[in-house]
Amino acid sequence: MKDAYHVACAIHSSCDYFLSTDDRLLKYHTSEIQMLNPIDFIRRLEGDLNG
Repeated sequence: MKDAYHVACAIHSSCDYFLSTDDRLLKYHTSEIQMLNPIDFIRRLEGDLNG
């Protein structure tokens, strides 16, 4: 239940990303925020910087 509050706060704060290592939480998708694990987030940033 606390996870839902964290995601809601991130959405309310207009965050672009929500990072988590909780696979159960990451399986849910929303158009309001991108939910990624930290490794995928770094890979995405490296891709943006390199290409």
